Amino acid sequence: MRDLIQVVYISRSTFDSPSSHNEIDPNVARILIKSRINNRKNGLVGVLYFGDGCFFQCLEGTEEAVFNLMGKLSTDPRHKDIKIISQNKINEVTFAEWSMKYVPLEAEIKLLLVANKMDKFDPYLFSQEMNNAVLEILHGSTQPPMAILSEMIDEQSPISVELANTRKLAKTAITVAIFALAVAVIALFRSA
Repeated sequence: MRDLIQVVYISRSTFDSPSSHNEIDPNVARILIKSRINNRKNGLVGVLYFGDGCFFQCLEGTEEAVFNLMGKLSTDPRHKDIKIISQNKINEVTFAEWSMKYVPLEAEIKLLLVANKMDKFDPYLFSQEMNNAVLEILHGSTQPPMAILSEMIDEQSPISVELANTRKLAKTAITVAIFALAVAVIALFRSA
């Protein structure tokens, strides 16, 4: 049996975020796309939340894979002040279906903040109980399909060359995945 671990960490972005919570930051979109590709290759799963300039991320996988990624993240110039807020050995991954689940600003997060007399998402001020509550919210949240995320990016963010390139990359990744699935299905039928 593999030694599995769950690490939850927080960090602050070094880039300016959109002023509206309804916009998906192009930096976060790029991080998400790259994470999904790399995490699949490295056997990692997890969830990413970004709000008010702060990241809240849970990573699960083998101890070696998680800490290799944490080492890379520590040198990533897109964020700073990385702080591990929990580290636990686990028997099985809890985000098994997500190479990297992304959760946009949720009503439950807003309610949690209001209940704790906070006006913005700042996990550096959270108690351990609040961290646990955020993780529970992220476990229960359904992720919008990539097509909906793409529409949100198109409708709510200024269209830029950089954003267009990110969208093209996402479409290419989806096309490659669909092609690979079709090849696998054909191979399955041929072998049957």
